[in-house]
Amino acid sequence: MQKPNIIVKLSGAALRDKTSDAVLSGKKLVNLAKQLISLSKKYNIGVIVGGGNIWRGQDANANLYDIDQAHYMGMLATVINSIALKEVIKKQNAKACVYSLVDMPKVAYTYNLDDVKEHLNNGYICIFAAGTGSPYFSTDTGAALHAAEINAKCILVGKDGVDGVYSDDPNKNKNAKRFDKLTYDQIIKMDLKVMDMTSITFCKNNNIKLVVFNNNQDNGILKAVAGKTKTTIITK
Repeated sequence: MQKPNIIVKLSGAALRDKTSDAVLSGKKLVNLAKQLISLSKKYNIGVIVGGGNIWRGQDANANLYDIDQAHYMGMLATVINSIALKEVIKKQNAKACVYSLVDMPKVAYTYNLDDVKEHLNNGYICIFAAGTGSPYFSTDTGAALHAAEINAKCILVGKDGVDGVYSDDPNKNKNAKRFDKLTYDQIIKMDLKVMDMTSITFCKNNNIKLVVFNNNQDNGILKAVAGKTKTTIITK
């Protein structure tokens, strides 16, 4: 029986070593790799990792960089994170590969959906780098796009230290309201900051469930799947 497909969307910021301010934490990468390998026993897994621990194109100084080039720099940051995660997974004696939406065949497979499906069905954890391959689109949109392409009905959205969706930034507003369940229409109406609105609309139109959880905890992915930690469930 073929395993169902699932997408795991991880914050690049969650990979940073906050004790030393290094852009990548080996401990966090190993923890993520072990969780993904465990999850792969029940699911075919696609992974999208942000690049915020290295570079955020949307935050670039417009006086220094053209915005499209700043976004391409951000895409390259996601490639670095994706290769790092792939290597750590392989060191755990599991199968993983990186597909880049920007062609760079010396370091990643060029994205081809048929090849992706074959790798998934053969037990590889497939990591999708470089967003959608185009500037102005976030890795959130990339996650939604890949989910639709591989017929994944759920995206696990790991946040850096935030255990779901709130009415405001809970780190700045102690009175922010936390939601256990939401619809896509509520997200849009209240303009809640969970993923960008392009990805939210895409998920709504393709009936893809979102499970938002705190990835900055031990075994956060596995706990979210098992319902053993706080999450926000977003459905149509």
